[in-house]
Amino acid sequence: MPDSIREVLQGIAGDEGPSQDLAAGAYRRARTIRRRRFSAVAVAVVAALAMAGGATASIIDRDRVEPPVGDPTTGTTAPTDPATTPQEATPTGAEADGGCSGLDGWSGWGPSASMGDLDQLPEALVFLVRQDDLDGLETLVRFDGQTPSNAIDGEPGPGYAMAPDGDRFISSNGGTCDGTLETAGGERIDEVEVWTMYCKPSWSPDSDRVVLNRADPESTAYLLDVATGAVSDVPAAVGCSATWSPDGEFLVSADGAVAMRPDGSGRVELAGADAWTEAAGFVGVASISADLTRACLHFDDSEAAASGHVDAERCDRYVDTATGDELALPVAAQHPNVVFLADGSMIVCDDQYGQIVLTMVDAEGTVMDTRTLEGQGSGGTFLRGYYTG
Repeated sequence: MPDSIREVLQGIAGDEGPSQDLAAGAYRRARTIRRRRFSAVAVAVVAALAMAGGATASIIDRDRVEPPVGDPTTGTTAPTDPATTPQEATPTGAEADGGCSGLDGWSGWGPSASMGDLDQLPEALVFLVRQDDLDGLETLVRFDGQTPSNAIDGEPGPGYAMAPDGDRFISSNGGTCDGTLETAGGERIDEVEVWTMYCKPSWSPDSDRVVLNRADPESTAYLLDVATGAVSDVPAAVGCSATWSPDGEFLVSADGAVAMRPDGSGRVELAGADAWTEAAGFVGVASISADLTRACLHFDDSEAAASGHVDAERCDRYVDTATGDELALPVAAQHPNVVFLADGSMIVCDDQYGQIVLTMVDAEGTVMDTRTLEGQGSGGTFLRGYYTG
């Protein structure tokens, strides 16, 4: 194999990633990179491998379904019939825990019981705070009213993801069985398989389920029910860095092109996806409304984003998913990230200089509650925990 191709493959797979077949690894990363606007190199590598070894690569055909019914209140479109026959739900055949022993015999922690209707901002809120320095220090800060404190002991580890209840979290140190599932109260499950180099863990809004990815050539996704300990496969089309709809019904692919239930049923094609996936600097979908008609997109032109190591977090562009047209947020914000809620309302977290401004807005765009908190960092503040049990 020519050295140039080998070098590109190593860049795609990552120096510390698991051992894997090169062609399979290149194809898997090509799919992920394509979602983040860097498909050209990966596709060229796969093509070169195909010419050299006679391998073939398939490309998912995103056939459009019947256009969704319009929503007269928002001017956007609603998802297709959620009773659609399951699609792309073929089991991967992977072991329930990928050969790692952490989940063997584990019966779960029970329901989080944290998700509920909100008519005002909760008193307790948890933020991921990032410093804009060479170390890129991240901390988790919990506010009870106006008082900040550390949400966990120490700093978040690599591959860290906190559940919306502000209590459960998953982290990974990069090894095959190096994942840890924990609670802020000290409960802990070690030796969980989770690979986070390119695919971030995705917690459901009720904090009872989390989509994780295995350390295999395809970074196969699986759904861990933290309440019961049950494990099931997730369709590949939404398996890497998926975004949950706020009612916990759908998973949305990182590129925002398709949504479906975790079992593969109810597939919905988001017709406006071409408008943003073709835009320079597109990173992914940061959040989406329960009816799948509105979404927040993250854009970044940095080298880190180009390598696939930036997660979609910010609301750089608020769009109509049916058309791709940009919409105006219901409140003015300087550096927003948005949490959509199941009833159509949203929480806008605006990271302003020296302060965090939170605004809760109902489905009609009416401001329901506001709060200003003391700023905690210079590199970004992101709302992570927003429910109380």
